[in-house]
Amino acid sequence: MLEYRVNIFVDADSCPVKEEIDRVCSSHCITPIYVATINHYSPVQSQENWKIIDDDDQAVDLYILNRVKKGDLVITQDLAFAVLLTARGVYAMTPRGKLISEDDADEILLRRHLRQKNQRSGKRIKGPSPFHEQDRLKFQVRLDEFLSKDEGIY
Repeated sequence: MLEYRVNIFVDADSCPVKEEIDRVCSSHCITPIYVATINHYSPVQSQENWKIIDDDDQAVDLYILNRVKKGDLVITQDLAFAVLLTARGVYAMTPRGKLISEDDADEILLRRHLRQKNQRSGKRIKGPSPFHEQDRLKFQVRLDEFLSKDEGIY
């Protein structure tokens, strides 16, 4: 029987938990695939597991979308992208450790619609809350739990 090993793709342009991803993935003998645009390139990203692509709109999302398989995990802050992934049987986790499910789709898309509507009408939009050390720790624990729980499928 052929074993399936989960792939982990990271929407890396603005991902604040790269070190945590490396730490947890290393403990599970998994090499994550970081995908970033050329605008976010640094020499650190010349490693084999970094994919640097053009800076076209949605290029990172399209790169990942064209390569993920059912059962893979994508770490992204883009909740609309996460909804698209979950519909394809791909797990999506935010850098704050929230695992997005198909049940979250309606609320996420409604919030996005309302945010865009408010922006068009000139209303000031409040951004996300600041990212703290507790968020990093929570993410690390959640990623480790996810990988530990699903190790049997590899």
